[in-house]
Amino acid sequence: MCKCCAEDLANAYNNRGQIKYLRVDFYEAMDDYTLAIQNKEDFEVPYYNRGLIHYRLGCFDQALEDFKRTLTLNPDFKDARLSLEQTLIDKNEKEFRGY
Repeated sequence: MCKCCAEDLANAYNNRGQIKYLRVDFYEAMDDYTLAIQNKEDFEVPYYNRGLIHYRLGCFDQALEDFKRTLTLNPDFKDARLSLEQTLIDKNEKEFRGY
């Protein structure tokens, strides 16, 4: 029987989540990203990936949480910083328009 370490499982779940994301199966992709996080809480990539889905679904508060966590783990993650900024802009616009 093969023994996998938590990091290997986290990578596997994140990779499977990417496949589901590309198939536009967002909810199952989020489940995989969450499993990746549960296996390796300091792995910033699944937080970022899950944040992208929350953003696409218009769940800006959850997206902000994930992007902030990503940046806490890796302050140099430029795409996460850009995504955080865009999410703040879109959230404010949504609130301004009363959606």
